Amino acid sequence: MKFTKIGLIFQLIFVLTITIFNPVRVYVMNHYSIYPVALCELFIGLISLICGVMGLIKKETTGLSNFVLIFGLLICFYFVFVYLLGEAGNPPAILWFYSN
Repeated sequence: MKFTKIGLIFQLIFVLTITIFNPVRVYVMNHYSIYPVALCELFIGLISLICGVMGLIKKETTGLSNFVLIFGLLICFYFVFVYLLGEAGNPPAILWFYSN
């Protein structure tokens, strides 16, 4: 299977988890912690980013590889802004982003 198609599959999984399967995400966040959900979404973003880069290196479909690469970057930015910058009053995991 081509790298770009693998990246698209991971991105489809990401979109489905934040739309249709959002109650499952909320259940895991409420009963366990936010970290499993955050790490899963970061893993999906990094894998799709790597698949986009590999698609460009292997010279697969260039437009699709660029799309997978850009959407993978957007997923990683989503992770940073939602989970690390302290939405909803939670302090971010990286202590440099806020002062006491």
